[in-house]
Amino acid sequence: MTDFPKDLTFATLYSGSSGNGVYIEYEGQAILIDAGKNAKHAEMALAEIGGDPKRIKAAFITHEHSDHISALDVLARRYGFAVHAPCGCACACLPDCTCYHKEGILLQVGPFLVESFYVPHDSGCCVGYTVTVGGVKLGIATDMGFLAKGVVEKLYGCKAALVECNYDEEMLKNGPYPPQLKARVAGKGGHLSNEEGALLCAVLAYTGAERLLLGHLSLENNQPKKALDAVFAEFEKRGVEAEVQVAKRDEPTVLIGKGACLPCSALRHR
Repeated sequence: MTDFPKDLTFATLYSGSSGNGVYIEYEGQAILIDAGKNAKHAEMALAEIGGDPKRIKAAFITHEHSDHISALDVLARRYGFAVHAPCGCACACLPDCTCYHKEGILLQVGPFLVESFYVPHDSGCCVGYTVTVGGVKLGIATDMGFLAKGVVEKLYGCKAALVECNYDEEMLKNGPYPPQLKARVAGKGGHLSNEEGALLCAVLAYTGAERLLLGHLSLENNQPKKALDAVFAEFEKRGVEAEVQVAKRDEPTVLIGKGACLPCSALRHR
């Protein structure tokens, strides 16, 4: 078992179609991956987990959809941190200070080694990230229409990761979305189903991941239990195990760090 550094925090501030944000802190320095909702909500979430926006050295954006960037401009101007985003997601909502990169950056920010990788999603450009810090590799991979080989390769060796399980196939099929939106969600530029996310979780568990957080669940087309059941079924099929929980929609979920809690119903599957 990995001995995660005591001063490492890896947490979602919130996760879902209404807003996404990931906070990673180590030795008094921090970075953000995305910043949805609004600045007040982000500050409240940070305070709840003992985070501090003044510690943020940089924010890294996955793509330009509003649920990933709506709080960013205010936060960046208020706290003066750098913003990094893939070239294809140039957007008026991003701060003027944003530095745009081609996909596949490898950038050192304080103690954080940040690498981006292409993710298939219907935006100008969408990326996932790995963050290596304190001898531990962390992964963030959401908003992808299918499980691309390159995504799996980049996440190889992560000890903890945030993985998308956006929708239950039957709930989406029989749910309230119009046909065009259903097709978009389930399409090659949409999101991962529970089964697809479960397969990614199983692959990561096989390659050494010990803690997994299921994120970006749809309010209308999914339920936490359905996502967990899909992951545990895949684990049993593949003969792997890991600690798994579901990221909360509107409040923080700590995967590593003070306050981390893996509920009994979502613990290691044996």
